Amino acid sequence: MIRRYSFPNLLTWLAPVLALAVAGCQTDSVPGPQSGADYFPLEVGRYRIYAVSDTLWTNFQRTATSYQFREMITDRINDATGQPGYRIVRAKRMLPTDLWRDDSVMFVAATDNALLLTRNNRRSVELVFPVQPDRSWNMYAFSLVDTALYTMNLDNRRYQDVAQPFAASAGGKTYRYDQTLTTALVVNNNNAYGADDDYYRSTYEQVYAKGVGPVYRARRRFSYCPEQVGSCKRSNTRIYKGRTLVEVLIEQGKM
Repeated sequence: MIRRYSFPNLLTWLAPVLALAVAGCQTDSVPGPQSGADYFPLEVGRYRIYAVSDTLWTNFQRTATSYQFREMITDRINDATGQPGYRIVRAKRMLPTDLWRDDSVMFVAATDNALLLTRNNRRSVELVFPVQPDRSWNMYAFSLVDTALYTMNLDNRRYQDVAQPFAASAGGKTYRYDQTLTTALVVNNNNAYGADDDYYRSTYEQVYAKGVGPVYRARRRFSYCPEQVGSCKRSNTRIYKGRTLVEVLIEQGKM
């Protein structure tokens, strides 16, 4: 079935972190397609354009905006640690007729074990290889500050819907992909990043298409009550404050 979308203790914690860090530094080779690396092709000149729906809630008031992001692989370089990878420049425009303006810079590196993304001086584990259904991992294994927050649940990302078709819509057009995988947030009510209860909700989903890369992203963080009020519930259907950010790939190619 095609899914459719519209717009513990310290020692226990350190062991998997160090294991992943060591594994990621063992080789500079690029993993082969059989590992799942072809869900995020890395090639200088490749670009992807996303239609973005951005909705904010403040004091129960909703404000919605739309714009576009373009992510382009501009260079193959080494990061500050000597790890080879690719520089990705993200640009933004409000209307398709506007000029692109650079918004941020990212660095992506693929090892035999993982795909690593560095943004704002923080490295995250976006994918782990080989790709396997229901496999989970700690996205912040390289960030000691972030990982410390996950003492109750080290695995905060997981694979779901591996090698499945997917469809997403934007601007009245539907984009279909035959083979995709989805990474999703592991919900855990004991940490602020993955809570999902009557008062708060935080979800994350990113879909990758084989041979294309990320084709859909959705991040949602809601609070259903003012902090000083503890009697309201999600059944009220009103959002006190929060944000929903949805990105749908609408164009991709190589310059």
